[in-house]
Amino acid sequence: MRGTGSIGGNGMKNIDYFWVQGDDKYSKVVLDRWTEDTRNTATYPRLSSLENRNNFRSSDFWIYKTDRFDLDKVQVTYNLPENLLEKTFIREMGVYVMGLNLFTFSRNKDIMDLITWSNPVMRYYSLGIRANF
Repeated sequence: MRGTGSIGGNGMKNIDYFWVQGDDKYSKVVLDRWTEDTRNTATYPRLSSLENRNNFRSSDFWIYKTDRFDLDKVQVTYNLPENLLEKTFIREMGVYVMGLNLFTFSRNKDIMDLITWSNPVMRYYSLGIRANF
């Protein structure tokens, strides 16, 4: 098993998913936007489909913590006992299963999975056999 982690970093929610523009398709995060009716419960700024000087300004509202622990690799290998292979032409044989980029543990995992800069979050799985003849 291999894992990596980091603490103390910050990221900026500055992609189209968060920063709505004009009449573009809105993401679910904007459902809790500020209106006169939601002024006491809103968790998202006021929306405007018109040009607004305050749109797309970086502020601490858009900052999130990037503290995380990633389980990068897990591999399980099993070598068959030699006595099972005595009457075959195989001298050694093993099988393995491996996974890469399996899990991310973070309070803001959902945000970090969105902010991929056009590269999707990929998880890899493989199954293999190693044999000596």
